[in-house]
Amino acid sequence: MRPESSHLRDSRLYGQNWAVEPVRSWFTESRRIASWLEILAAIAQAQADLGAVPRAAADDIERACTSGPFDLDWIAGRSHATGHSTTGLLEAVGDLVDTDHARYVGLGVTVQDISDTWTALTIKLTAECLDRDLRELLRILSRGALAHRHTVMLGRTHGQPGVPITFGFKQAQWAEELTRGLERLDEGRPRWETAQLGGSAGSLAYWGADAPALMAAFGRRIGLAVPALPWASARDCVAEFGVFTALLGASLAKIGNEIYQLQRPEIGELGEQWTGEQIGSVTMPQKRNPERSEQLVTLGRLLRSHALVLLEGAVVEHERDGRAWKAEWVALPDVCCAVTRASSLCAELLASLEVHADRMHANAGDRGGVAMSERAVRMLEPHLGRPGAYAAVRQAAAGTQAGRFAHLGDALAESGIPAGVDLSPLRDPRSAVASAEALVQAWSQAWDLRGI
Repeated sequence: MRPESSHLRDSRLYGQNWAVEPVRSWFTESRRIASWLEILAAIAQAQADLGAVPRAAADDIERACTSGPFDLDWIAGRSHATGHSTTGLLEAVGDLVDTDHARYVGLGVTVQDISDTWTALTIKLTAECLDRDLRELLRILSRGALAHRHTVMLGRTHGQPGVPITFGFKQAQWAEELTRGLERLDEGRPRWETAQLGGSAGSLAYWGADAPALMAAFGRRIGLAVPALPWASARDCVAEFGVFTALLGASLAKIGNEIYQLQRPEIGELGEQWTGEQIGSVTMPQKRNPERSEQLVTLGRLLRSHALVLLEGAVVEHERDGRAWKAEWVALPDVCCAVTRASSLCAELLASLEVHADRMHANAGDRGGVAMSERAVRMLEPHLGRPGAYAAVRQAAAGTQAGRFAHLGDALAESGIPAGVDLSPLRDPRSAVASAEALVQAWSQAWDLRGI
């Protein structure tokens, strides 16, 4: 009896928080072996394309690889007995083909050719999911940025109230960051999604001068790009993919963290959608915990940690070094599952986000309107000069915050500012967001040209 998976992503209770299909199932043992067999069949067919292996043998190997059946317990037993990760699998395929064809199974290739090509296919699947999710996120955010380009909210710096901005401006900033993530994904995929065929020492020595043609034939067969050289000893592309996922995960976690903070009841500007069945706490009935945004931050932390393992793998000794690529077998599934769950979760969160515009406006004008201080300096500069205007507003803001005045405008009126200065705009935070509105409008026009 095989043991159940001990990984959290395979849990029936909690798995939905850590992985999405089809990425999760890609890493099951049965799917991994099926993928390795598809690669093995493609290698045989590529060799037949060159005339190096009889076509009948390649077809027989492909039939065996795709039809089975395979006794996984027997394969595992042989791998344990031999201490080699693929001996059992190669022997199992050899047992299913004609005797004359068995010698062509895995001819002139190594386990790393199979596992590295599987790694490239893994990255390709993950990248396809990320491309879909990022484009959906950008559609959601672009609509939100335009819909809320006039929705005033308080901008915050160093965790403290700053100046009024708009919620549309914040969403546009999120979108611009994710757009750069999509650009990095598009730019990196041609390097990451490449077939690997190198043989014993990475030079395809068994195949002599036919090595370049065999690489090209294999790439066509397996649906991956053909690298200029085999890359068994060069893990920089796998490491780059890991760093990319960490960076993208950080962008998604940033969005999650801001939503996490802005839905605190004392701020109350955003909210996660809740269903009637959801429970925030088994002891505190009033709780509405920010589960989605919280999970985005958690996944981002894991991605930064897992990516370091892939980055460590870039230090490879000579032509083959199992210390590097075997660690990828552990880290890569966690990276791919975490980043695709983060991208899909962020889309779910933003698609159902509750925006409390009235609370945003109230917070922007709260505390006596001191968030309008920069606007006040700008209004007084023509009359008092920059230093004088700054000093006058600083003093007025201090009086307002101390409770001596109800509003910044009242404090300034009492400070003896020049006659004729209209202070009424200071009572409406909407008068301070023209720049945010204009920037969103300009951004949306440029963003549309990208065809996302």
